[in-house]
Amino acid sequence: MIESVLITGSSRRLGSLIARDLALSGAFVWIHYRSGKVQAETLKQEIRNYGGEAECVAADLTDTDQIDAMLEKVGSTESGALTTLINNASLFLNGRLEDTDVCDWDRVLNTNLKAVWYLSSRFVSLFPSAGRIITIGDASTSGVYTEHAVYGLSKYALKYLTEQMAASFYPRVSVNLLSPGFVLKGKNEPDRKWNERLEQTLLDNGKITEQILKSIRYLMSDPGMTGSELLIDNGLHLRSKMKL
Repeated sequence: MIESVLITGSSRRLGSLIARDLALSGAFVWIHYRSGKVQAETLKQEIRNYGGEAECVAADLTDTDQIDAMLEKVGSTESGALTTLINNASLFLNGRLEDTDVCDWDRVLNTNLKAVWYLSSRFVSLFPSAGRIITIGDASTSGVYTEHAVYGLSKYALKYLTEQMAASFYPRVSVNLLSPGFVLKGKNEPDRKWNERLEQTLLDNGKITEQILKSIRYLMSDPGMTGSELLIDNGLHLRSKMKL
């Protein structure tokens, strides 16, 4: 059976790398985007040029009606027998807890947490072919993310949500959390700051993207792993625990 994979937020950055890798490994990939239509269409064409199969689908994940419409569109196609859902879309906002307003709180939690729960639940309910859910977390939330408080809260909560969904969706669907460390430099992030961040890892961080892609393929192939968090951060999560 050919894998049919929906990857949220896959028109750019890590999501696009996952989409490209899986498509070129033989999966049919649904490239989800909210506003990056041009990037999504470009990625789709690139995948097709290399012999892969992909299609684009749009939705604002903070709107449950749009999520339902997206799944209806996917399910109505020949390649709509989804086997895998990868919850990759995420909203990253700066701000300490005391500076957070209600609007930012809702935007971050609705995107990073509520959408993961709702989309995952609908995926399992609507697609008999559903076999696995992989959610992208953040290894940095092993510490206290004070400068990105609500983002950190949303990612921290994903571990418990993963365990809840794994316990609810077994034995048909496995649910796992993949939490990477520093993967891609921010668009406006100075090289100096990025390099300082990389120095917090214990081992060479140069191939972490390759490690993440291999981990995605591993989670898609292992039939027994569920309710687990896989940290891919080259030891970053240990830094705060070390007494040097």
